[in-house]
Amino acid sequence: MLNEKLDIVVVDDNPVLIGVLSEIFLEYGHVVRPASGGFLALAEIRKRVPDILLSDLCMPGMSGYELLSVVRRRFPSIRVIAMSSAFTGEAVPTGVAADAFYAKGASSVAKLIQMVNSIWRDDACLLRSVTPVWLAEVASDHAGAPVAPVSCPECLRPFLHSAATREILSTKCICPHCTTPFEVALVRQSNGMDGTPLSMAPGELPLYQIRKRPRLNDDASSQRIHQQ
Repeated sequence: MLNEKLDIVVVDDNPVLIGVLSEIFLEYGHVVRPASGGFLALAEIRKRVPDILLSDLCMPGMSGYELLSVVRRRFPSIRVIAMSSAFTGEAVPTGVAADAFYAKGASSVAKLIQMVNSIWRDDACLLRSVTPVWLAEVASDHAGAPVAPVSCPECLRPFLHSAATREILSTKCICPHCTTPFEVALVRQSNGMDGTPLSMAPGELPLYQIRKRPRLNDDASSQRIHQQ
């Protein structure tokens, strides 16, 4: 693991998972700021831009899809790891603005720690492709036709985008105000809190308990982090 002290924001609506991940990264001497949702994560980022953002994708309120899209555009220096049990494999899901993907329940904690190490050292993370603007819902206009409320990522002005279907996978959109072209896609709705536990490789947890490394944070600073 890195000897550097990193500032990590962990975002998930599952308090148990946030607690476990926070403790793991604290034991490696990093600063950890937990957030239970997308809006709270943005508040933490505005206070201080972190080195790494670790975020669940399926959350109520502001989903991880939306959060990461905003972070990519407003805070491009942040390295991002997306996590979810809704996808498998190591590839970042299509359209998700992340540098790495952690499959909850399928990948071990050791794999997650390796991801943090890898993306922090990889300067190629800062050369990224544009991702869609993620939408939370599709509404109806006065005639009952599907429309999606959109805010232009360039001029920030809102407008209604006419949608051919209520299940937008990905479609081109042009801002009527500044004529900027971009893609929009509909967020996969969450059906409640994801209770998928972290996966531990055989012998991994005892090894972690035995080989705890000294914290770079003192006890007082750790208490302040837990209280945030």
